[in-house]
Amino acid sequence: MKAVARVRDVQGDRAVLSCETATAGCSSCGGRGCALRWLAPRSGRLEVPAQSPGVPGLEPGDGVCIEVSEGELLRAAALAYLVPLGGLLAGALAARAAFPGIEPAALAMAGVGLAAGWAWSRARLLSHPPRYRLTPGPPP
Repeated sequence: MKAVARVRDVQGDRAVLSCETATAGCSSCGGRGCALRWLAPRSGRLEVPAQSPGVPGLEPGDGVCIEVSEGELLRAAALAYLVPLGGLLAGALAARAAFPGIEPAALAMAGVGLAAGWAWSRARLLSHPPRYRLTPGPPP
């Protein structure tokens, strides 16, 4: 998946990028977009390391292409969606085993499992974000 972005600001070894075009999309959706766009911050800004092999020092106004492989995107989507779902199901099943016939307990434990799965997957994605490649290009 590719996106064209413009460097808005450089702060030390990091650059603030702003995506200004729609993503090229992965092969499964053909660029129509997916639910991952809802995970982006409202500002549309993405902070990524400015220095990357093969990319000279970035300056504000420079254009770059951000490319993420479909495998990395699939790994991130699986962490973002499947882990919380697994937590939801595990919480409900644990409550059913511990408190048979008490549906509010199952509902509460499902919520706890969902929250725990979401927190774990968020922490994991923040500490091990998808690998990407930056290439210099014309400003969008």
